Amino acid sequence: MNRREFLRTAGGAAGTAAATSAVAGPAAAQEGGGGSGPIDYGGYLDDANGWSSGSTADKTGQGEVTIAVGPGSSNNFDPVAVHVDPGTKIIWEWEGPGHNVQAEDGQFKSEIKSEGTFEYTADEEGVIPYFCQPHKGMGMLGALAVGEVPHKSPAAAQEVEPDEMGVPIQPHYVGFGAGLMMTTSLVFTFYLLKYGESAHTKGGNS
Repeated sequence: MNRREFLRTAGGAAGTAAATSAVAGPAAAQEGGGGSGPIDYGGYLDDANGWSSGSTADKTGQGEVTIAVGPGSSNNFDPVAVHVDPGTKIIWEWEGPGHNVQAEDGQFKSEIKSEGTFEYTADEEGVIPYFCQPHKGMGMLGALAVGEVPHKSPAAAQEVEPDEMGVPIQPHYVGFGAGLMMTTSLVFTFYLLKYGESAHTKGGNS
C-alpha cells in the first residue's frame, strides 16, 4: 500500500467512526427517556417491589384500568405505577390474600381482604401514592399518575444508571471507540508522513 492509498483508507475509517458516533449519540439520548423525562414520584417508589424497571404503564385513553393485588402470592402491585386520564376508573383485583389498598393522602382505603375487587375513580390530576397497609414496610407500594403530572428534568434522568433504565450499556461507549479510532488513524498518518518517505528512499537506493 502506498502513502496515498493509506491516507484514503485512514480518512475513510475516521469519517465512518465520526458518523457512527453522531448517529449513536442521539439514539442513546432518546433511550434515556425523552425530552420531558420520566414521571416524578418524589422517590416514593424507589423501594417498591416490582419497580426495578422504573417504567410507568401508560393507560391513558382507557376508561377502566385493572391493577393486580398480590399476583403470584407476591407483595406487590402489578403494574406498580399507571398513568391515566382524569375520570378513569381504577379497579384493584385481588390475586393474593391479606392485602389492602390505601392512599397516602386518604383519598381511598379498602379493607384487608383476600379476594374480590376495589374501585376508585381518579378525578383530580396529580400523583397519588398508595400502599398495602400490612406490607408497606416490605415494599408493597404503588402510584397513580392522573392527567398532567410532574416529570423529572432531562438532567435528573441522565443521572440514572443506564442499566437501571433498561438501556444497553454498550452504546454509551460508541463515542469513546470512535474517538480512539480517529486518534489511531492520525498517529499512523503522522508516522507515515514523517518516516515513510525516508524509508522508501533508502529502499530505492539499496
